[in-house]
Amino acid sequence: MPVDKDIRDEILTSEGNIVISASAGTGKTYTTIQRIIKDAEENNKYQTFAAVTFTRKAAKEILHRLGPKKGEGFVGTNDNFIWLEIIQPFMHDVYGEDFRIEIKPDFSDENEIKTFAEGIEKIRNTQLMCKYNNIKKNFAFQLALQILKKSHSSRRYMKAKYYRIYIDEYQDSDVDMHSFFMFLCDELKIPLFIVGDSKQSIYGWRGAYSNGFTGLFTKQTFKKFELWHNFRSNKVIQNYSNIFMESVRRHYQQTEFNDEVIGFRYSTDSEAIDYISEWIDVSKKCAFLNYSNNSSEKWSERLNNVDIPFVYIPGSPLDYSNLESEHVWIARAIAHYILQRRYSEYDFMDEIPMPEAFRIFDIKKLLIEIKDSKYDLNLFNGNCIKLYEYLGYCEDLEKIKKEIKVLYDVVNDEKYIPTYNQDLYKLTSGTIHSSKGLEFEQVIINAQDYDMTREGIKFLHYVAISRPEERLLIIGQNGFMDRYRSYIQNVISETHNLGIDIECEKVIKIIE
Repeated sequence: MPVDKDIRDEILTSEGNIVISASAGTGKTYTTIQRIIKDAEENNKYQTFAAVTFTRKAAKEILHRLGPKKGEGFVGTNDNFIWLEIIQPFMHDVYGEDFRIEIKPDFSDENEIKTFAEGIEKIRNTQLMCKYNNIKKNFAFQLALQILKKSHSSRRYMKAKYYRIYIDEYQDSDVDMHSFFMFLCDELKIPLFIVGDSKQSIYGWRGAYSNGFTGLFTKQTFKKFELWHNFRSNKVIQNYSNIFMESVRRHYQQTEFNDEVIGFRYSTDSEAIDYISEWIDVSKKCAFLNYSNNSSEKWSERLNNVDIPFVYIPGSPLDYSNLESEHVWIARAIAHYILQRRYSEYDFMDEIPMPEAFRIFDIKKLLIEIKDSKYDLNLFNGNCIKLYEYLGYCEDLEKIKKEIKVLYDVVNDEKYIPTYNQDLYKLTSGTIHSSKGLEFEQVIINAQDYDMTREGIKFLHYVAISRPEERLLIIGQNGFMDRYRSYIQNVISETHNLGIDIECEKVIKIIE
């Protein structure tokens, strides 16, 4: 039974606006699903709910867990929510009949704007949603908020339709997203159920506004909760990750220490590799988490040279932001179909926004043709275009061809096979960013990656050290390990100042 069970029970019964700080491994998605189901079962009105996330993958997980209990509820990404529910149906109500058109999202680099007015004209002339050239500003959410403020019909529609909106990973919301959601609860009085973890706010460089999330804990109209029982990691790992973050440092627990966390100071790479060879249990999953792809690849090569088969997990070019458009999901899903084991036409169907409009037989036939032509660019291009057209995407041909060319390069490069099959490998080497939401029995990190004076590094560090279930190894070359040890000594001192009995030897073993 979790030590915070009373808090979890209260979350399920509290009314009004709710904000939850959920540390790594605390089961925030499970808690959110429980609340959605409970609210849906008790709802006796004509209204429904919306559950919005940042990624299609997260939305798909919620859909899978809800199953038939989803009912008429909306489950999807933040961008899809505002596009389908506000921008598309109500833009003409504010900006005139010129905008009674089908507006298609396109967030590629070619569709950038500098000002809000330029964005309105871009939509008028191209029917394409666009983005600012400043990645810390969000044109789509600014537009959605302006429509809500100026369109009585849109406000009445939202208030009438939704009894609650559930928002995940709120610490990654930008300023404009935060302003939009606060308008929903403050002005339209739609209750919000918000979950996040400011300790995992690793996207500040692209505009994430974690202060928006933390500010909710001082907002009088929100009931505040904290989940801190970690179902993933042992107590030693929990202690080590908690003491580095002021907001959860008080949760340090006395427990027996059996070398679950080790710091190894080395002079040469060969010394580090020799120690990793001794430390690692190759029968269990282990991730070597690095700051960059280059470091991930280099350490994978070094370890493979001594017969420790760490598989390098590169990021897929199909996931780069410069490709974002309303149809890039097709190229991404095709890549999964060709490269990922156990990914079928049925999985592809789950990615389609309105799958009931298409036949599984047709989808399977088109996918097989694409897969069979993957070595012939012209044939591959033609077969992919047939699938795009079948799914209703036939106008934006130049952008579609660009996506297909990137797709062709990805599916014909063997280095990306692990990217789409990460769960098949016990030993992997990848980036910290790509590990968010994942868990491993063992984790290795490099002290060199953590200059805590740099903005956002402490959050990356928390993400990395909260991934392991059983064991954590921090390697550090000479001066880098000395710097890292100073951080450890500082957080131990800060924890001790809270009146907690703590010793360095009880949280980490340093080997020189």
